[in-house]
Amino acid sequence: MSLRIAELFSRSLSPQCRHVVCNSFQVTPAQTSRRTSSHTTRTFRTRALNRPSIHLSRQATGFSAPRRHLQTQRFQSFTPPSPESLGKAAPPKQYRRSIKWGRRLLYVSAVTGVLYLLDTQLYASSVTRSLRTFGLGIIVALDYKLNFRPKPWFGGEIVDLHRRNAEKLFNLLHQNGGLYLKIGQAIAMQSAVLPPEFQKMFSRMFDDAPQNDWKDVEKVIREDFGGRSPEEVFGVSFSNEPGYGVLEKKARASASVAQVHWARLADGREVAIKVQKREIAQQVGWDLWAFK
Repeated sequence: MSLRIAELFSRSLSPQCRHVVCNSFQVTPAQTSRRTSSHTTRTFRTRALNRPSIHLSRQATGFSAPRRHLQTQRFQSFTPPSPESLGKAAPPKQYRRSIKWGRRLLYVSAVTGVLYLLDTQLYASSVTRSLRTFGLGIIVALDYKLNFRPKPWFGGEIVDLHRRNAEKLFNLLHQNGGLYLKIGQAIAMQSAVLPPEFQKMFSRMFDDAPQNDWKDVEKVIREDFGGRSPEEVFGVSFSNEPGYGVLEKKARASASVAQVHWARLADGREVAIKVQKREIAQQVGWDLWAFK
């Protein structure tokens, strides 16, 4: 009976599954006579019903064996193209314009650097200060030309126009120093005719001006006293030796053209040493020319 059930179940399967089932359930006559008990028949039925389900699930998922493709064309080795087939080679691109302008920029930068070095070492930045003055003068003039009107081009009010230009002029005078501070102080004393924004800004011109370092002060003293050091000129010592006076290297006050140092001489007198700034002698001519 079990063999008949297996045979009927195998007919309902596909040819592939039937082949697998038939191969898996080949029974010899000796085995048929032995499987007479109900327990053995039930076990065999369970195996026969469970194993084909695996093949059914593979068919449901569309599983198929990989296909093989055969190469029918004849093998040909790779042959590089000949130079004649490639045509004439294109000439390399020449960036002549870029090279020309780059060379010009290099020359201009080199000349500017040399002039700036000469100006700082020989003329105490007099040329740079004069160019800075002319540039700011043009900017301030254009600002008033465009915005000193009922409807300014760049917005804002007249008060804002006076404030920003007063700040620009104050920064210029304070940065250039020297006679420019003197001009700023003269403008501050006559600031009644100027707008209130200029009066407030130029009132700060009477504050301490930038002071020079001690090495510049020492150079001025040596130049004026034939190469003698400050210790020899004033009889002071910076190491607190007995019998010598004391001199402060940091200035107590600084003005536009000079700065003041405090000192105590060997005899106990306290004095104020006023030293002219070293660059003033070289800047006076250029500053007066720029003011004119």
